[in-house]
Amino acid sequence: MTKIAWMLFALLVGMGFGTAANAQEDLTCEDYRCAFQQRMEQECSCTEKDNHGRYVSCVAHLVNDLVDEGLPTNCKGKLKRCAARSVCGKQDRGFHTCTTFEYGTCDITTSLCTHDGVTPCTVDTECVISSRCKTTRHPENCEGSLDLSPSCCSTCAVPVP
Repeated sequence: MTKIAWMLFALLVGMGFGTAANAQEDLTCEDYRCAFQQRMEQECSCTEKDNHGRYVSCVAHLVNDLVDEGLPTNCKGKLKRCAARSVCGKQDRGFHTCTTFEYGTCDITTSLCTHDGVTPCTVDTECVISSRCKTTRHPENCEGSLDLSPSCCSTCAVPVP
């Protein structure tokens, strides 16, 4: 078993995913990204790269190495796009991430969101239909939520021991 496969096995068993064979069949590219997030942060530190291109290049090389160690090739593009949609190497020029939301309506008689009929709500802002993250140089123009994360990729949950 490769180093990557053993790392995934340990991570997934610790998260309660069961056997390695079962876990590997059910893994998404997001699962792989989260499994290797710490390695990416160590080898391609967002704060230590002095420009965005060098950061993205570092991540691209690391992703290629991970494929050699067992990462499915269909995940390469998703992991590289994650780096490309970050402000790493751009922070000193004032770049931030900004998430905007499209909200539905909360039906006050049922206390459920009207777009799906199952999400409980008390106000319209609890009825999120969609969200979009982008990088911006003008945080004052962010009409949504100014994010503290340097990336538009989802935050990885920390496995509970």
